[in-house]
Amino acid sequence: MTISAKKIKRLYPDGKSEEKEILVIKEHRLSIKINGRLWCSLVCTEDNLIELVAGHLLSSGLIQKKDDISDIRFCESKNTAFVTLKDEISLEEDVKKEESCCPDNRHFSKSQDARPLEKLPDTNFRPEWIFNLAKAFSNDSLVHKHTSGTHICILARSGEPVFTAEDIGRHTALDKALGYMLLNDIPSSEVQLFTSGRVPLDMVEKVIRARAGVLISKSVPTEESLKLAGEYNLKLFFRAWPDSFDSL
Repeated sequence: MTISAKKIKRLYPDGKSEEKEILVIKEHRLSIKINGRLWCSLVCTEDNLIELVAGHLLSSGLIQKKDDISDIRFCESKNTAFVTLKDEISLEEDVKKEESCCPDNRHFSKSQDARPLEKLPDTNFRPEWIFNLAKAFSNDSLVHKHTSGTHICILARSGEPVFTAEDIGRHTALDKALGYMLLNDIPSSEVQLFTSGRVPLDMVEKVIRARAGVLISKSVPTEESLKLAGEYNLKLFFRAWPDSFDSL
């Protein structure tokens, strides 16, 4: 993750000020081309880009398994990802902004072949798994501790963290975790996802498309996301702290 030091001036109510140095995160612009056609442009951080691309394909419904991807490669600057899928998919021009905490994310094409939402099978979980992940999250990451500028998504199995993704957006952090799951052949039915961010409707849609059965948030869902989670059998827990969590 690219971080730089910047000198700033901090001001106080009594008129005093002080100069100090802080660490800030650099935004990275990533365009994704599928089979030679521009699909989307994302604002993200520069780490775990292959996981981001794979996870975004999965959570958008364009692929279902790792073998659906023939190749992912990047240009020298890592600003463009070139994806070759095993099977051809339809891509129609459809310029729109993505519903996201990164307001400049854009999709330039949509596909009629995207996987529709399907009801998830019953998923086993234990409350202690949620408490364990909330405790792991409370330990904070080194980058967030120094910048306060990232969202975090923890991928876990049986309540034990396997991979932690960070990004400036909660959606892209989630995609990175899902991409790690996909590329490392981790069964989606066995994972739990812990996100630092709010859970709007599109976050729930991403998790359902990825066929993961448990989503946990430090923050809160919306009425619509709770409804969708219930309809598709996603176990959604929120306000998850080391000593308590909420569920319906």
